[in-house]
Amino acid sequence: MMTFKRNVWLFCVMCMVCLFACGEAEDPIEIEPEPDKMVVIQYGTVSGTVTDVGSGQPIPGTTVTLQGLSITTGADGVFAFHGIPYNDAHTLVVADVDYKPYNQPFALRQPRLVVEVALTPLKAPAVEVREFFDHFSDLLESLSLDNIEAIRTLFSETYVAADDPATLFGVASGIIPENYEDVVPAMTQLFEEYVSLEFIFKDIEIVVTNARKMAVTLRLDINAEKGEERDLRELKAHCKFEFRREGSDWKIVHWQLFALDIRL
Repeated sequence: MMTFKRNVWLFCVMCMVCLFACGEAEDPIEIEPEPDKMVVIQYGTVSGTVTDVGSGQPIPGTTVTLQGLSITTGADGVFAFHGIPYNDAHTLVVADVDYKPYNQPFALRQPRLVVEVALTPLKAPAVEVREFFDHFSDLLESLSLDNIEAIRTLFSETYVAADDPATLFGVASGIIPENYEDVVPAMTQLFEEYVSLEFIFKDIEIVVTNARKMAVTLRLDINAEKGEERDLRELKAHCKFEFRREGSDWKIVHWQLFALDIRL
């Protein structure tokens, strides 16, 4: 009898424990899915100017590429890309046949970003100018009619001499050609009249606009002997040349004499 009562009591206790345990259980939590988050893509403008690292002057004709889009700079060297998405890993690529390759990584996190680009020429203009005048001197001093065509290649087809009194006197004296069409006749006459020529280009000063345009001032001394009598001629001039790169070569586009001193 005692065993039965004890079992009943234990059974009641267990039932109460179960009831309390069930009462404390939390109701199931229903998790509602979050609505889709809206992704806002922002866009900006990337612009700038491509310049020569030495002169600071703009470079026309340069190709600027960003995100597969390419722009060719005009005379002002300016470029602008619109509708570029914000990103921390953009790269601006600038290519020009006369300058070293240029790549600039940047981050775009604003409506407008200005990226200035300074390019370095592949060749030093001062070295190229010295080589040009050394070659020019060699061709002139050769007095060979076979070299006249090579001399003409040093002049641009747009070449013209200045029209001031000193330059016009130099043209009349057969020292410099009047225009591109006059190069061959002028050089032919010069070579036929003189039996000895020495052209000395010195005190060279260069003003570089960019790798395709520059101006050069210098002093030119010419020592010559004319005709069979070998009459001595001496000329001293202060000159200015304007150059333009055409293809891979520098060409003379303008020649001016500031002062001219001829001694017969």
